[in-house]
Amino acid sequence: MNPLRKLLPSVLIAYLFLFTIPLNAQIFDVESEMNTSVTAYITKRFNSYSPSKKLIYTMHIPPSQSEGLNTQMISNLRKTFTPYPTQINEFTDEYGNNGLELIWNKDIRVVQLDLQFSALLYSNFYTIESDASYPVSVDDERKIFLTSTDLSPANNYLINYIGRSLSYDLNRQIDVVKNIFLWLDSTIHVTNTQHAEAQYDALSVLQFREGNEQGICNLAAALLKGLGIPVRVVYGVSFQKEMQYTLGGRNIFFDYPNGEHFWIEVFFPDLGWVSYDPQGMYFGSTSHVIKLSTGPDSEYAQDFWSSDNEDIEFFQEYIYDIKQDNVKVNSIAQSDEVVNKLVLSSAVQGFTKYMKEPNLNLEGMNTSIEKEELLSSSAGIVTQNNNISQRLDIVATQNRIFAQKIDFEYPIRLTEVKLPLIKFGDEGKIWLEVYTDKDGIPDTLLFKSYYIDSPRIRFMMVDDPWLSLPIGKKTDSRLEKGSYWFALRSSGSCIFNWVANAGNVVGDNEDTRFKDVKLKKPKWNNIVNVDMDYQIIGARLEDKEREAQ
Repeated sequence: MNPLRKLLPSVLIAYLFLFTIPLNAQIFDVESEMNTSVTAYITKRFNSYSPSKKLIYTMHIPPSQSEGLNTQMISNLRKTFTPYPTQINEFTDEYGNNGLELIWNKDIRVVQLDLQFSALLYSNFYTIESDASYPVSVDDERKIFLTSTDLSPANNYLINYIGRSLSYDLNRQIDVVKNIFLWLDSTIHVTNTQHAEAQYDALSVLQFREGNEQGICNLAAALLKGLGIPVRVVYGVSFQKEMQYTLGGRNIFFDYPNGEHFWIEVFFPDLGWVSYDPQGMYFGSTSHVIKLSTGPDSEYAQDFWSSDNEDIEFFQEYIYDIKQDNVKVNSIAQSDEVVNKLVLSSAVQGFTKYMKEPNLNLEGMNTSIEKEELLSSSAGIVTQNNNISQRLDIVATQNRIFAQKIDFEYPIRLTEVKLPLIKFGDEGKIWLEVYTDKDGIPDTLLFKSYYIDSPRIRFMMVDDPWLSLPIGKKTDSRLEKGSYWFALRSSGSCIFNWVANAGNVVGDNEDTRFKDVKLKKPKWNNIVNVDMDYQIIGARLEDKEREAQ
């Protein structure tokens, strides 16, 4: 039998993951086969106000390959450069990446690169039966995948301590690797804050207990390399295509943005390369990501550029034409493990959980982030999720009413809410409704914002999509400490996209929901694995002021 799988009978479902297990666990062991056909159009452009005399850009070419549980076949590859480079150097590096070094040795203000290709993608989740032993014996060919770097150090004593604790008294590689995945997703929070975007080395992610995709991949790779397990950080692109599955009467939706994406691959002697995705995939991946290159850390793996001009602006655009998207899936079991996100995973036969919990209070293991907080009786931004650089555009009007749960650590008087909204259809009105929270869903309507006529809003404000939804001065908009739901409402035929971030970057893993108004009895039973962007503006209330009112 193929050691990768023991596939149960399954049914073909287009665009749908279907399960019938309760939602009180966040890891779901699945068996599925996915395939997608897509054409990608990737544009990268450099602009500068003053001429640049030398610009170098290193770009990776997507490979056709079949490894482990994933296969991608690339065809119809086209490359266009404007203006044409002074020099083009083709290369294959020590990690097997193919690419081009593009050099412009002349005065230039604008450079545009266009990459177009078709991809046929196959991705699987199978029950894994692996007897690869631990410690791992690494041959000369794969020792390069143990390389230590500044971003992903294999020899840092704090990172090595975590790895040794998680692998203590284990003798199968598969157990060590899964325990590292579990520890990461129960200890480190994926986020998109400015701090996480700036500090994505493995040690910073460990110390602050949070990181973006790059940072979590760098930490995961460092932990594994420190234990002598070959691993590589993968740089690629993802595309937006909603995936749905049903759990005990509730629907869960996964999605990725159109943009860059990072994950890791771990090498097993009897399985090949197997994936971990910080957005919630263990021992498998969806067919909505395309690999471009790999390396010892996220910075090495990705495309990069250099110039003698410091005022260059860099722009990227990703457009996809999805020709076909199919999933054959069958649920196996519900995992008992609890992490801080929703996870789809291949089942691991005979898994052994680690017994030695790492001590996270050691010197050098903790660093706090100072959070800005309103002073008593002061006004301003109370809380926000405002990173719209790596985003999904969610159609939040028409048939779906979306709501985001937001937690307040102190009482406030709400004066305004700003949402990043992009208009596509005109007739009607939009407004915001604020609800209490009961058992994790919107409950009682408290108040509404002003109604805004859609024709007064400009179309396609992509660069600056933030729209103000003010609260009336006569409205009792006091909110006590606790959780509340903010729902975007609309009337007429207006169409607005609400910008969101993939994954659970704020709050808990069920804090974004929608209800389908096409149904006779719409319910808030649809959970989306994204977090909507927002800015909450108001004044912090003192206890005396609340008592007086």
